[in-house]
Amino acid sequence: MTGQSSGGRKGVRWFSVLIGLWLALASARARAQVKMEFTGPGSSSAPIAISQLKNLGGDDDGALSDRFIDVLSRDVRLSGYFRIINPQSYIESPQTSGYQLGQFNFGDWSSINAEFLVKGSVRRGDDGVTIEAFLYDVGGQRQLAGKRFQGPPQEVPRMARRFADALLQAVTGKRGPFDTRLAMVATQGERFKEIYLSTIDGVGMFRVTNNPTINLSPSLDHSAGRVLYVSYKTGAPELYLYDLATRRETRIVSHLGSLLGGAVMPDGNAVVAAIERGGATNLFMLDTAGNEIRQLTHGASINVDPALNADGSLMAFTSDRGGTPQIYVMSTSGGAARRITYQGDYNTNPAFSPDGSKLAYQSRKGGFQIEVISANGGGEPTHLAAGQHPSWSPDGRYIVFSSGFSGESRLYLMQADTGKIIAPITKEESNATDPAWSWWLGD
Repeated sequence: MTGQSSGGRKGVRWFSVLIGLWLALASARARAQVKMEFTGPGSSSAPIAISQLKNLGGDDDGALSDRFIDVLSRDVRLSGYFRIINPQSYIESPQTSGYQLGQFNFGDWSSINAEFLVKGSVRRGDDGVTIEAFLYDVGGQRQLAGKRFQGPPQEVPRMARRFADALLQAVTGKRGPFDTRLAMVATQGERFKEIYLSTIDGVGMFRVTNNPTINLSPSLDHSAGRVLYVSYKTGAPELYLYDLATRRETRIVSHLGSLLGGAVMPDGNAVVAAIERGGATNLFMLDTAGNEIRQLTHGASINVDPALNADGSLMAFTSDRGGTPQIYVMSTSGGAARRITYQGDYNTNPAFSPDGSKLAYQSRKGGFQIEVISANGGGEPTHLAAGQHPSWSPDGRYIVFSSGFSGESRLYLMQADTGKIIAPITKEESNATDPAWSWWLGD
């Protein structure tokens, strides 16, 4: 691509538009004033009762039980598979009844039409908090799942998320996506775009960046231990890697050119960076010190938006090498790239499904639309919803995306197979965009 050629002028104009979209994100908000329908993955939701935990000592005020139940209930609702029965209709008291099989009456729960039941106990001692939680099939009068957790009080919300994952595993045969993290760009009611980490249920936001400028395009390794992002705090786009364990930020510097964005490899030990030099932008694999491992794309085109599959062996990206921005896939070992999208003249921001079989991406058709297509490039794309920046849950059932349905941009959770939107997962004042969903945090 050269400044003298028509194709070069197109590429530069597209690059300017892309940066403008990163900075403003105004197009989606301006065009997306539509009514949303929230629903769940199934045609109907199963009624579930979630009882307070029985206090076995140290939780006389019920604060630990309340915290566990609140987070679990939020996650169960977000799954879209269940309807929580109003606790005011529960017949038995959790403090006078048992919580293990044979210690309570299933009839008390079938009488309020519960199909599933969660019961458990909590104990707080010198060694921390111990929670036991059980899922029961009320009609079959049998236990479906049981977990025991132990840790400090601050770990109670994560205990609830881990049990929510086990609950979905027991009922659907597939582990839930709640013991994970989201990275995002958000203003949180302030002026500047910062990088934040959050749980999928929105309980707690950790601020990664804190500078009076613009921070964009976060990418997470599988463990959510490292966050890669672009910051304009020096006045120009620079690439930074933040280590959550050490709370240290490192700027990645390369002699190859200006680093405009990228993706961190699943193991966190390397990055794929978009590097601009001489009017062209190509993708390079770098170590975390900025040293070149290999060049992945070549030529005078603009190649950006790298996204990696689960094991880091494949990379999807956006390129204008065919004249307009389209999605391509290639091996991270190098070689030829394969074009995936052909419908539409502006397709960007690809994201692999966890099994690598599909790609979600955004397509500009009036406003931005989220579509899914086979990662092999065969078949027609499937339209899901109006929005931007799709990112898959590690179980492959859900996609989180950003959209300005209500004015300011929020993150929404939707069913990946159908595009049915379950719920917003950030507050309107957060003005959240650019979500990136991690793998599970542990076993």
